[in-house]
Amino acid sequence: MCSIEDEWHRRKRRVELPGGRPIAFVDSGGSGPPLLLLHGYSDTGRSFAALEPFLAGYRLIIPDLPGHGASAIGDGVHVSDFAASIEWSLAFLGISQMAVIGHSMGAMTAIELAARRRNDVSALVLLSASLRPAFGSGSELARRIRALRDPIDPSGQFLRDWYSCSRPVDPEFLSKMRMDAARMPAAVWHGILDGFAETDLRHSARQVTAPVLCIGGSADPLFDSSHREALAQAFPSVRSITLDGYGHNPHWEDPQRLSALMMSFLAGAGTV
Repeated sequence: MCSIEDEWHRRKRRVELPGGRPIAFVDSGGSGPPLLLLHGYSDTGRSFAALEPFLAGYRLIIPDLPGHGASAIGDGVHVSDFAASIEWSLAFLGISQMAVIGHSMGAMTAIELAARRRNDVSALVLLSASLRPAFGSGSELARRIRALRDPIDPSGQFLRDWYSCSRPVDPEFLSKMRMDAARMPAAVWHGILDGFAETDLRHSARQVTAPVLCIGGSADPLFDSSHREALAQAFPSVRSITLDGYGHNPHWEDPQRLSALMMSFLAGAGTV
């Protein structure tokens, strides 16, 4: 079990959005161009901790999305609401030009952000993404999420299954991720699930002008090949990579390989 005051949490800074709502983030302080990293459903910015050493050439901005980690929930829990909160945070930090990496729900948020900020997002990397992420109201996964009640047990079967990976991942890291996820109120879990059922990013994807790299695992239990095929056809400029045998969290399963793929793409997009 990890303390809430571990090193990752101690690195977080906070900005206040209109109304005094805090958004927490880690800023690496690097001297390179800004690179925004957006995490997935129930995660925190810690999701990118293993990637950070490989991306040292950038100034990494790694927020906790609203309702996650140390960031307060806003008025809505759709990815469009998350994108709006991130826009406010970037304005506070004085960041206009950036590349963006998003994982899962963070990838959906990144698509929405890039559609809104077409002149500001220089490149977009989407990990385990989906344009239409509804899990299905009658699915076993949706049923288990709706069954969550506070307090959520970080060592319970649901979070152990939720954070299972197709390849070996550091158990201590996964334990910390489960602890972070267990602190998110069940009502937020439920609200985001409802938001997914109403999410369709096909129009937003068509508005993205930045080059896009989509990376997904062939063993992803949430978003299968149909989601990857839809992404491959959605953007004006896109490259797609499917990693054989990788699951929903390839950046945890093989951060060195993922960072090499992303760094090569970002260099080709002129962001270094």
